[in-house]
Amino acid sequence: MRYEDWGDRCPRWAGVRSVLTSVAGVPVHYLVGDPPGPVDDAPTHVLVPPMTASAAGWVDLVAAMRELGPVVSADPPGTLTGHTGAPYRRGSRPRADAAFVRALLEHLDLRRVVLHSWSMGGLVALSAAELAPSRVSGLVLAAPTLPWRRTARFEALGWHTVGRAALAVGVPLARLALRVPWVRERSSLRREVETGEMFTGERASTAGGDPELVSREQVAVWTEELQGIDPRRFAGTVTAFASATAAMFVDQRSTVQLLDRVTVPVLLLWGTDDPLIDQPSHRLHAQRPGWTPHPIAGAGHLLPVERTDEYVAAVRAWMPSTSL
Repeated sequence: MRYEDWGDRCPRWAGVRSVLTSVAGVPVHYLVGDPPGPVDDAPTHVLVPPMTASAAGWVDLVAAMRELGPVVSADPPGTLTGHTGAPYRRGSRPRADAAFVRALLEHLDLRRVVLHSWSMGGLVALSAAELAPSRVSGLVLAAPTLPWRRTARFEALGWHTVGRAALAVGVPLARLALRVPWVRERSSLRREVETGEMFTGERASTAGGDPELVSREQVAVWTEELQGIDPRRFAGTVTAFASATAAMFVDQRSTVQLLDRVTVPVLLLWGTDDPLIDQPSHRLHAQRPGWTPHPIAGAGHLLPVERTDEYVAAVRAWMPSTSL
C-alpha cells in the first residue's frame, strides 16, 4: 500500500508520503513524515515495525510523531504485506533485520536518530543500535519481546531441552507445510478472521487494552493489507516468530548480554493490560542505567496505535532528559 501523499487516504495523515528506493540491491519502501513546521535541532525518529509487519501498520503513529521531528519507517525485509524485497532464504531474524536498518540509515545518511520499535521489532532496534553506534542516539521500545523472568527452577531446563528441540523441529516442519497451497490459503483466511475478531469479536481481549481505541482508518489499512497478502511469505513469519521466542525463553543469556551492552538512553513503554509480555520482567530490565520505564495504565499490546497521543507525549517528556 503506497501513496504519494497519505493525506489522500486520511486527512490526519497529510504530510506522510511513500518513497521507493534500493538498498544493497534490495527494493525498499518506506514512509516519510515531514514535520508540520520548524523543529529546531530535532533528531530523526526511525520507526522499526515488528518483524514481517509493514510501516503502514502504524501509519497513525508515523503521522503523530511528525510534531517531534522528521519520521522514517520502512517495510522490513520479507514483510508479509509491504513492498520491501525478501532477500532472506529462511525468513527474518533480528540480527539480519538490524543489518538492514543500519544499511538504511547509511543509505539515507541519517546521523542523529532515535530508533522506535514495537513488539518483535524491539530485538531488531536493540541490535541496530549496537551495529550503528555513531548514528543512533536513543531507543524507544514499545512492548518489546524481552527475556521473561524465571519463576521456577525447572523452566530453564525445560526451555533449553524441550523448548530448543521444539523450535529446531517445529520451524522447518511449519515452513514445509506452508509450501502446500491449501495450508497457505487456510492460514491467510484464519489470519484475516482473527484480525477482525481482535476488534469486534469474542477475542477482542487477545491483545489486551481497548482495541476499539485504534482508529477505524488504521484498522481499514490492516484489513486491506491482509486481503492482498502473499501467502508464500508466511514461512518467513514462522522464522521471525521462532527467533523472538528463542530470545525470550531459550537464549536468554545472549539477549540479556545485548541489553547490557546498550549505551544510549532507552525509553521502555508497555501497557498495564498487555497479556503478551511479562510486566515484572520489563520492570527489571528497566532498572539498567539510562533506561526509563513508562507503563501506560490500561493499554494493551497495540499501545502505539491504541494510545498514540500518550505514546507521543511520553517520548516528548523523555527526550529533554536524554540530551538527544
